[in-house]
Amino acid sequence: MKKYLYIALSTLMLISCSYKEDDVFSQKPSERNNSILQKYKSQLEAPNTYWVLSSYPGESNVGFWVYPYNPTVFATERDYPRFDRSIGGYNYIVKFADGKVTASSEVLKDNTEDTSYFRYTITEGPTLSFDTYSKVLHHFSFVSNCFPKGRGGDIDFIFLKEENGVFTLRGRTSNNLMTLRKLEGDRETFLNKLRENTNTLKNKALSPISVNGTEVNLKFFPTYRQIAFLYNNNQKYEQRAFLMTEKGFKLYEPVTINGVTFNEFYINNAKTGLTTPDGTITTSFVTSPFIPTDNTHQINFSSGWVSPILLNYFNRRKRAVAREYGANFVLSESLYFMPLANGNDGTSVSQLYADVSGYNCYYEADFVGVAGEPNQVEILFRDIGEDYYNYIYFFSDVKNLLLQLAKYSPYKVEDQNNGYYIFTSARNDEVWFYIKK
Repeated sequence: MKKYLYIALSTLMLISCSYKEDDVFSQKPSERNNSILQKYKSQLEAPNTYWVLSSYPGESNVGFWVYPYNPTVFATERDYPRFDRSIGGYNYIVKFADGKVTASSEVLKDNTEDTSYFRYTITEGPTLSFDTYSKVLHHFSFVSNCFPKGRGGDIDFIFLKEENGVFTLRGRTSNNLMTLRKLEGDRETFLNKLRENTNTLKNKALSPISVNGTEVNLKFFPTYRQIAFLYNNNQKYEQRAFLMTEKGFKLYEPVTINGVTFNEFYINNAKTGLTTPDGTITTSFVTSPFIPTDNTHQINFSSGWVSPILLNYFNRRKRAVAREYGANFVLSESLYFMPLANGNDGTSVSQLYADVSGYNCYYEADFVGVAGEPNQVEILFRDIGEDYYNYIYFFSDVKNLLLQLAKYSPYKVEDQNNGYYIFTSARNDEVWFYIKK
Protein backbone atom coordinates (compact mmCIF):
# COMPACT_ATOMS: atom_id res chain seq x y z
CA MET A 1 0.00 0.00 0.00
CA LYS A 2 2.82 2.40 0.95
CA LYS A 3 4.47 1.60 -2.39
CA TYR A 4 1.37 2.75 -4.28
CA LEU A 5 1.09 5.85 -2.12
CA TYR A 6 4.70 6.83 -2.86
CA ILE A 7 4.11 6.31 -6.57
CA ALA A 8 0.97 8.50 -6.49
CA LEU A 9 2.70 11.27 -4.57
CA SER A 10 5.70 11.14 -6.90
CA THR A 11 3.39 11.43 -9.90
CA LEU A 12 1.63 14.46 -8.42
CA MET A 13 4.95 16.15 -7.72
CA LEU A 14 6.07 15.43 -11.26
CA ILE A 15 2.87 16.89 -12.66
CA SER A 16 3.21 19.98 -10.48
CA CYS A 17 6.75 20.50 -11.64
CA SER A 18 5.71 20.06 -15.26
CA TYR A 19 3.32 23.04 -15.06
CA LYS A 20 5.75 25.50 -13.53
CA GLU A 21 6.54 28.36 -15.96
CA ASP A 22 9.38 30.80 -16.06
CA ASP A 23 8.57 34.54 -15.97
CA VAL A 24 7.76 35.71 -19.48
CA PHE A 25 8.66 39.35 -18.85
CA SER A 26 11.91 40.50 -17.37
CA GLN A 27 10.38 43.93 -16.61
CA LYS A 28 7.41 45.09 -14.59
CA PRO A 29 4.51 46.66 -16.57
CA SER A 30 5.50 50.17 -15.49
CA GLU A 31 9.08 49.54 -16.58
CA ARG A 32 7.92 48.20 -19.96
CA ASN A 33 5.69 51.25 -20.52
CA ASN A 34 8.53 53.59 -19.66
CA SER A 35 10.85 51.74 -22.03
CA ILE A 36 8.28 52.05 -24.82
CA LEU A 37 7.86 55.77 -24.16
CA GLN A 38 11.60 56.33 -24.27
CA LYS A 39 11.77 54.53 -27.60
CA TYR A 40 8.85 56.52 -29.04
CA LYS A 41 10.26 59.77 -27.63
CA SER A 42 13.50 59.31 -29.54
CA GLN A 43 11.53 58.79 -32.76
CA LEU A 44 9.04 61.62 -32.29
CA GLU A 45 11.63 64.17 -31.23
CA ALA A 46 14.02 63.56 -34.10
CA PRO A 47 15.40 66.98 -35.13
CA ASN A 48 13.44 68.98 -37.73
CA THR A 49 10.80 66.28 -38.09
CA TYR A 50 7.12 67.04 -38.66
CA TRP A 51 4.39 64.47 -38.04
CA VAL A 52 0.86 64.20 -39.44
CA LEU A 53 -1.72 63.44 -36.75
CA SER A 54 -4.91 62.19 -38.42
CA SER A 55 -7.63 62.57 -35.81
CA TYR A 56 -11.38 61.91 -35.56
CA PRO A 57 -13.38 63.83 -32.94
CA GLY A 58 -15.84 61.73 -30.97
CA GLU A 59 -18.94 63.78 -31.77
CA SER A 60 -22.03 61.63 -32.32
CA ASN A 61 -24.99 63.26 -34.10
CA VAL A 62 -28.27 62.10 -35.51
CA GLY A 63 -27.78 61.98 -39.27
CA PHE A 64 -30.65 64.24 -40.32
CA TRP A 65 -28.79 64.94 -43.54
CA VAL A 66 -29.61 61.45 -44.88
CA TYR A 67 -33.12 61.27 -43.45
CA PRO A 68 -34.92 62.99 -46.37
CA TYR A 69 -33.40 60.54 -48.85
CA ASN A 70 -34.29 57.43 -46.92
CA PRO A 71 -37.68 57.49 -45.15
CA THR A 72 -38.29 53.78 -45.85
CA VAL A 73 -35.26 52.75 -43.80
CA PHE A 74 -35.70 55.23 -40.94
CA ALA A 75 -39.40 55.95 -40.91
CA THR A 76 -39.33 58.53 -38.10
CA GLU A 77 -36.74 60.63 -36.34
CA ARG A 78 -36.87 58.31 -33.33
CA ASP A 79 -35.83 55.40 -35.58
CA TYR A 80 -32.82 57.23 -36.90
CA PRO A 81 -29.55 56.20 -35.21
CA ARG A 82 -26.68 58.36 -34.11
CA PHE A 83 -23.43 58.00 -36.01
CA ASP A 84 -20.00 58.11 -34.44
CA ARG A 85 -17.40 60.49 -35.88
CA SER A 86 -20.27 62.51 -37.33
CA ILE A 87 -18.19 65.63 -38.01
CA GLY A 88 -15.44 63.78 -39.89
CA GLY A 89 -11.67 63.52 -39.53
CA TYR A 90 -8.98 66.23 -39.58
CA ASN A 91 -5.21 66.49 -40.04
CA TYR A 92 -2.75 68.25 -37.74
CA ILE A 93 0.94 68.87 -38.38
CA VAL A 94 2.99 68.59 -35.18
CA LYS A 95 6.65 68.86 -34.19
CA PHE A 96 7.99 67.81 -30.79
CA ALA A 97 11.00 69.22 -28.95
CA ASP A 98 11.97 69.91 -25.32
CA GLY A 99 8.49 69.33 -23.91
CA LYS A 100 6.87 71.65 -26.46
CA VAL A 101 4.67 70.80 -29.44
CA THR A 102 4.36 73.12 -32.42
CA ALA A 103 1.10 72.55 -34.30
CA SER A 104 -0.77 73.74 -37.38
CA SER A 105 -3.85 72.33 -39.06
CA GLU A 106 -6.42 72.51 -41.81
CA VAL A 107 -9.02 73.37 -39.11
CA LEU A 108 -7.66 76.92 -39.08
CA LYS A 109 -8.06 79.32 -41.99
CA ASP A 110 -4.29 79.68 -42.44
CA ASN A 111 -1.06 77.77 -41.77
CA THR A 112 -0.05 79.65 -38.63
CA GLU A 113 1.77 77.50 -36.08
CA ASP A 114 0.92 77.47 -32.39
CA THR A 115 3.26 76.23 -29.65
CA SER A 116 2.16 74.69 -26.36
CA TYR A 117 3.38 72.07 -23.90
CA PHE A 118 2.88 68.32 -24.04
CA ARG A 119 3.99 65.35 -21.98
CA TYR A 120 4.42 61.61 -22.10
CA THR A 121 2.50 59.77 -19.42
CA ILE A 122 1.03 56.39 -18.50
CA THR A 123 -2.75 55.89 -18.46
CA GLU A 124 -4.17 52.64 -19.82
CA GLY A 125 -0.87 52.45 -21.65
CA PRO A 126 1.89 54.74 -22.94
CA THR A 127 0.15 58.04 -23.65
CA LEU A 128 0.84 61.29 -25.51
CA SER A 129 -0.93 64.15 -23.71
CA PHE A 130 -1.60 67.67 -25.01
CA ASP A 131 -2.70 68.96 -21.62
CA THR A 132 -1.96 72.67 -21.98
CA TYR A 133 -4.19 74.82 -24.17
CA SER A 134 -3.48 75.06 -27.89
CA LYS A 135 -5.84 76.83 -30.28
CA VAL A 136 -4.90 74.19 -32.85
CA LEU A 137 -4.83 70.93 -30.91
CA HIS A 138 -7.79 71.83 -28.68
CA HIS A 139 -9.98 73.00 -31.56
CA PHE A 140 -12.59 70.27 -31.02
CA SER A 141 -12.26 69.97 -27.24
CA PHE A 142 -12.56 73.70 -26.51
CA VAL A 143 -15.62 74.54 -24.41
CA SER A 144 -17.67 77.63 -25.31
CA ASN A 145 -21.22 78.98 -25.05
CA CYS A 146 -22.04 77.43 -28.41
CA PHE A 147 -20.38 74.12 -27.53
CA PRO A 148 -20.61 73.71 -23.73
CA LYS A 149 -19.24 70.17 -23.95
CA GLY A 150 -16.81 70.80 -26.78
CA ARG A 151 -17.11 68.76 -29.95
CA GLY A 152 -15.60 65.44 -29.03
CA GLY A 153 -11.92 66.31 -29.38
CA ASP A 154 -9.22 64.27 -27.63
CA ILE A 155 -6.24 65.63 -25.73
CA ASP A 156 -4.83 62.26 -24.62
CA PHE A 157 -3.74 59.65 -27.16
CA ILE A 158 -2.80 56.13 -26.11
CA PHE A 159 -0.09 54.44 -28.18
CA LEU A 160 -1.30 51.07 -29.46
CA LYS A 161 1.53 50.12 -31.80
CA GLU A 162 4.22 51.35 -34.16
CA GLU A 163 4.81 49.72 -37.53
CA ASN A 164 7.15 50.97 -40.24
CA GLY A 165 7.32 54.40 -38.64
CA VAL A 166 3.52 54.81 -38.36
CA PHE A 167 2.01 55.04 -34.88
CA THR A 168 -1.52 53.84 -34.23
CA LEU A 169 -3.18 55.72 -31.38
CA ARG A 170 -6.51 55.59 -29.61
CA GLY A 171 -8.22 58.73 -28.38
CA ARG A 172 -8.70 58.26 -24.67
CA THR A 173 -12.04 60.12 -24.64
CA SER A 174 -13.48 59.28 -28.06
CA ASN A 175 -12.05 55.75 -28.30
CA ASN A 176 -11.45 56.48 -32.00
CA LEU A 177 -8.36 55.20 -33.78
CA MET A 178 -5.84 57.79 -35.01
CA THR A 179 -2.52 57.65 -36.82
CA LEU A 180 0.71 59.59 -36.46
CA ARG A 181 3.06 59.42 -39.43
CA LYS A 182 6.08 61.35 -40.58
CA LEU A 183 5.29 64.21 -42.98
CA GLU A 184 6.91 63.77 -46.36
CA GLY A 185 7.35 67.14 -48.02
CA ASP A 186 6.60 70.73 -47.10
CA ARG A 187 4.20 71.54 -44.27
CA GLU A 188 2.43 74.48 -45.90
CA THR A 189 2.19 72.76 -49.28
CA PHE A 190 0.49 69.81 -47.58
CA LEU A 191 -2.05 71.95 -45.72
CA ASN A 192 -2.80 74.07 -48.78
CA LYS A 193 -3.48 70.95 -50.82
CA LEU A 194 -5.93 69.69 -48.20
CA ARG A 195 -7.79 73.01 -48.33
CA GLU A 196 -7.81 72.94 -52.12
CA ASN A 197 -9.37 69.48 -52.11
CA THR A 198 -11.86 70.53 -49.45
CA ASN A 199 -12.97 73.43 -51.66
CA THR A 200 -13.28 71.10 -54.66
CA LEU A 201 -15.80 68.97 -52.75
CA LYS A 202 -17.76 71.92 -51.39
CA ASN A 203 -21.47 72.03 -52.39
CA LYS A 204 -21.09 68.80 -54.38
CA ALA A 205 -23.27 65.73 -54.46
CA LEU A 206 -22.24 62.43 -56.10
CA SER A 207 -23.78 60.38 -58.89
CA PRO A 208 -24.62 56.69 -58.26
CA ILE A 209 -22.03 53.96 -58.89
CA SER A 210 -22.36 50.37 -60.09
CA VAL A 211 -20.70 47.67 -57.97
CA ASN A 212 -20.73 44.25 -59.65
CA GLY A 213 -24.16 44.92 -61.10
CA THR A 214 -25.65 46.62 -58.04
CA GLU A 215 -26.52 50.31 -58.19
CA VAL A 216 -25.26 52.16 -55.13
CA ASN A 217 -26.47 55.66 -54.31
CA LEU A 218 -23.88 57.90 -52.68
CA LYS A 219 -25.09 60.54 -50.26
CA PHE A 220 -22.46 63.10 -49.48
CA PHE A 221 -21.98 65.68 -46.71
CA PRO A 222 -18.77 67.38 -47.91
CA THR A 223 -18.00 69.86 -45.12
CA TYR A 224 -18.73 67.44 -42.27
CA ARG A 225 -16.90 64.72 -44.15
CA GLN A 226 -19.49 61.97 -44.31
CA ILE A 227 -20.38 59.60 -47.12
CA ALA A 228 -23.25 57.10 -47.11
CA PHE A 229 -23.66 54.07 -49.38
CA LEU A 230 -27.30 53.06 -50.04
CA TYR A 231 -28.18 49.99 -52.11
CA ASN A 232 -30.67 47.13 -52.51
CA ASN A 233 -33.50 49.65 -53.04
CA ASN A 234 -32.03 51.79 -50.27
CA GLN A 235 -32.61 49.05 -47.70
CA LYS A 236 -28.87 48.57 -47.15
CA TYR A 237 -27.09 51.52 -45.64
CA GLU A 238 -23.48 52.20 -44.63
CA GLN A 239 -22.20 55.58 -43.41
CA ARG A 240 -18.53 56.45 -42.99
CA ALA A 241 -16.57 59.46 -41.83
CA PHE A 242 -13.56 60.47 -43.89
CA LEU A 243 -10.55 62.77 -43.73
CA MET A 244 -8.90 64.69 -46.52
CA THR A 245 -5.72 63.50 -48.22
CA GLU A 246 -3.49 65.06 -50.85
CA LYS A 247 -5.28 62.99 -53.50
CA GLY A 248 -8.84 63.07 -52.19
CA PHE A 249 -10.13 61.48 -49.01
CA LYS A 250 -9.82 58.28 -46.97
CA LEU A 251 -12.58 56.51 -45.03
CA TYR A 252 -12.26 55.88 -41.30
CA GLU A 253 -12.95 52.21 -41.97
CA PRO A 254 -13.60 50.30 -45.21
CA VAL A 255 -16.99 49.49 -46.73
CA THR A 256 -17.41 46.22 -48.65
CA ILE A 257 -20.26 45.82 -51.16
CA ASN A 258 -20.62 42.77 -53.43
CA GLY A 259 -17.02 41.79 -52.79
CA VAL A 260 -15.63 45.27 -53.59
CA THR A 261 -13.96 47.14 -50.73
CA PHE A 262 -13.93 50.93 -50.62
CA ASN A 263 -11.29 52.57 -48.48
CA GLU A 264 -10.24 55.70 -50.36
CA PHE A 265 -11.34 57.99 -53.19
CA TYR A 266 -9.23 60.25 -55.40
CA ILE A 267 -10.34 63.49 -57.04
CA ASN A 268 -9.85 63.07 -60.78
CA ASN A 269 -7.48 65.31 -62.72
CA ALA A 270 -10.32 67.31 -64.26
CA LYS A 271 -11.88 67.83 -60.81
CA THR A 272 -15.22 66.63 -62.12
CA GLY A 273 -15.61 63.59 -59.88
CA LEU A 274 -14.05 60.85 -57.79
CA THR A 275 -12.41 57.56 -58.63
CA THR A 276 -11.22 54.56 -56.66
CA PRO A 277 -7.41 54.25 -56.49
CA ASP A 278 -7.41 51.51 -59.13
CA GLY A 279 -9.63 53.58 -61.43
CA THR A 280 -12.28 50.88 -61.83
CA ILE A 281 -15.18 52.78 -60.25
CA THR A 282 -15.96 56.46 -60.76
CA THR A 283 -18.62 58.92 -59.64
CA SER A 284 -19.32 62.39 -61.01
CA PHE A 285 -19.83 65.57 -59.03
CA VAL A 286 -23.36 66.99 -59.03
CA THR A 287 -23.49 70.76 -58.65
CA SER A 288 -26.18 72.70 -56.83
CA PRO A 289 -28.54 75.03 -58.74
CA PHE A 290 -28.47 77.42 -55.78
CA ILE A 291 -25.56 78.41 -53.54
CA PRO A 292 -25.68 81.58 -51.42
CA THR A 293 -22.23 82.90 -52.22
CA ASP A 294 -22.11 86.70 -52.38
CA ASN A 295 -25.68 87.85 -51.69
CA THR A 296 -27.98 87.61 -48.68
CA HIS A 297 -31.24 85.87 -49.61
CA GLN A 298 -34.35 86.73 -47.60
CA ILE A 299 -37.39 84.57 -46.77
CA ASN A 300 -40.46 86.43 -45.48
CA PHE A 301 -42.67 84.34 -43.18
CA SER A 302 -45.98 85.97 -44.02
CA SER A 303 -49.07 84.90 -45.93
CA GLY A 304 -48.47 84.43 -49.65
CA TRP A 305 -44.70 84.28 -49.30
CA VAL A 306 -44.47 80.89 -47.64
CA SER A 307 -46.83 77.92 -47.72
CA PRO A 308 -49.49 77.56 -44.98
CA ILE A 309 -47.61 74.56 -43.56
CA LEU A 310 -44.43 76.58 -43.08
CA LEU A 311 -46.28 79.66 -41.85
CA ASN A 312 -48.10 77.62 -39.23
CA TYR A 313 -44.83 76.04 -38.08
CA PHE A 314 -43.15 79.46 -37.90
CA ASN A 315 -45.99 80.95 -35.84
CA ARG A 316 -45.81 78.08 -33.35
CA ARG A 317 -42.09 78.64 -32.90
CA LYS A 318 -42.65 82.40 -32.54
CA ARG A 319 -45.24 81.87 -29.79
CA ALA A 320 -42.95 79.37 -28.05
CA VAL A 321 -40.12 81.93 -27.91
CA ALA A 322 -42.47 84.53 -26.39
CA ARG A 323 -43.79 82.05 -23.81
CA GLU A 324 -40.29 81.08 -22.70
CA TYR A 325 -38.60 84.49 -22.68
CA GLY A 326 -41.42 87.03 -22.52
CA ALA A 327 -43.33 89.27 -24.92
CA ASN A 328 -40.29 91.48 -25.56
CA PHE A 329 -38.56 88.60 -27.35
CA VAL A 330 -39.98 88.49 -30.86
CA LEU A 331 -38.83 86.13 -33.59
CA SER A 332 -38.46 88.19 -36.76
CA GLU A 333 -40.55 87.24 -39.78
CA SER A 334 -37.45 87.47 -41.97
CA LEU A 335 -35.05 84.55 -42.23
CA TYR A 336 -31.90 84.70 -44.34
CA PHE A 337 -29.61 82.43 -46.30
CA MET A 338 -26.29 84.17 -45.73
CA PRO A 339 -23.34 84.39 -48.15
CA LEU A 340 -20.25 82.26 -47.68
CA ALA A 341 -18.20 83.16 -44.61
CA ASN A 342 -15.53 81.59 -42.43
CA GLY A 343 -16.89 78.46 -40.82
CA ASN A 344 -15.97 76.70 -37.60
CA ASP A 345 -13.34 74.45 -39.13
CA GLY A 346 -11.15 76.45 -41.48
CA THR A 347 -13.36 76.46 -44.55
CA SER A 348 -16.04 78.86 -45.78
CA VAL A 349 -19.64 77.73 -45.32
CA SER A 350 -23.15 79.03 -45.87
CA GLN A 351 -25.37 79.95 -42.95
CA LEU A 352 -29.01 80.26 -42.03
CA TYR A 353 -29.79 83.36 -39.97
CA ALA A 354 -32.72 84.48 -37.82
CA ASP A 355 -33.18 87.33 -35.36
CA VAL A 356 -34.94 87.48 -31.97
CA SER A 357 -35.31 91.14 -30.95
CA GLY A 358 -31.74 91.92 -31.97
CA TYR A 359 -30.22 88.65 -30.78
CA ASN A 360 -28.44 87.04 -33.73
CA CYS A 361 -29.00 83.34 -34.40
CA TYR A 362 -26.73 81.60 -36.91
CA TYR A 363 -26.53 78.01 -38.04
CA GLU A 364 -24.07 76.63 -40.58
CA ALA A 365 -25.37 74.66 -43.53
CA ASP A 366 -24.31 73.10 -46.82
CA PHE A 367 -26.23 73.59 -50.06
CA VAL A 368 -25.52 70.60 -52.31
CA GLY A 369 -26.88 69.21 -55.55
CA VAL A 370 -29.10 66.16 -56.01
CA ALA A 371 -28.06 63.34 -58.35
CA GLY A 372 -30.37 63.08 -61.37
CA GLU A 373 -32.20 66.30 -60.47
CA PRO A 374 -30.30 69.30 -61.86
CA ASN A 375 -32.85 71.82 -60.54
CA GLN A 376 -32.90 70.53 -56.94
CA VAL A 377 -30.88 71.58 -53.90
CA GLU A 378 -30.35 69.76 -50.62
CA ILE A 379 -29.87 71.79 -47.42
CA LEU A 380 -27.59 69.94 -45.01
CA PHE A 381 -27.74 71.13 -41.41
CA ARG A 382 -24.19 71.50 -40.06
CA ASP A 383 -23.63 73.15 -36.70
CA ILE A 384 -23.90 76.31 -34.64
CA GLY A 385 -21.74 79.06 -36.09
CA GLU A 386 -19.00 79.81 -33.55
CA ASP A 387 -17.42 82.92 -35.08
CA TYR A 388 -20.29 85.29 -34.32
CA TYR A 389 -22.15 86.79 -31.40
CA ASN A 390 -24.49 83.86 -31.73
CA TYR A 391 -27.40 83.36 -29.36
CA ILE A 392 -29.03 80.36 -31.00
CA TYR A 393 -27.96 78.13 -28.11
CA PHE A 394 -30.55 80.05 -26.02
CA PHE A 395 -33.34 79.74 -28.59
CA SER A 396 -34.00 76.07 -29.32
CA ASP A 397 -37.19 76.98 -31.18
CA VAL A 398 -35.20 79.03 -33.67
CA LYS A 399 -32.89 76.09 -34.21
CA ASN A 400 -35.91 73.82 -34.75
CA LEU A 401 -37.30 76.24 -37.34
CA LEU A 402 -34.06 76.19 -39.31
CA LEU A 403 -33.82 72.43 -38.97
CA GLN A 404 -37.36 71.99 -40.27
CA LEU A 405 -36.46 73.92 -43.41
CA ALA A 406 -33.51 71.60 -43.97
CA LYS A 407 -35.56 68.46 -43.35
CA TYR A 408 -38.11 69.38 -46.01
CA SER A 409 -35.33 69.43 -48.60
CA PRO A 410 -34.45 68.65 -51.32
CA TYR A 411 -36.19 71.61 -52.91
CA LYS A 412 -36.98 72.22 -56.54
CA VAL A 413 -35.60 75.67 -57.42
CA GLU A 414 -37.47 77.80 -59.98
CA ASP A 415 -36.51 81.30 -61.07
CA GLN A 416 -39.63 83.50 -61.08
CA ASN A 417 -37.89 86.18 -63.22
CA ASN A 418 -39.10 88.88 -60.83
CA GLY A 419 -36.23 88.99 -58.37
CA TYR A 420 -37.30 85.84 -56.54
CA TYR A 421 -36.87 82.09 -56.59
CA ILE A 422 -39.54 79.71 -55.40
CA PHE A 423 -38.36 76.64 -53.47
CA THR A 424 -40.80 73.71 -53.47
CA SER A 425 -40.13 70.62 -51.39
CA ALA A 426 -39.54 67.52 -53.52
CA ARG A 427 -40.87 65.51 -50.58
CA ASN A 428 -44.08 67.49 -50.10
CA ASP A 429 -45.24 69.93 -52.77
CA GLU A 430 -47.45 71.67 -50.21
CA VAL A 431 -44.27 73.04 -48.64
CA TRP A 432 -42.84 76.03 -50.50
CA PHE A 433 -41.41 79.50 -49.98
CA TYR A 434 -40.24 82.47 -52.01
CA ILE A 435 -36.69 83.66 -51.50
CA LYS A 436 -35.26 86.95 -52.67
CA LYS A 437 -32.33 86.74 -55.07
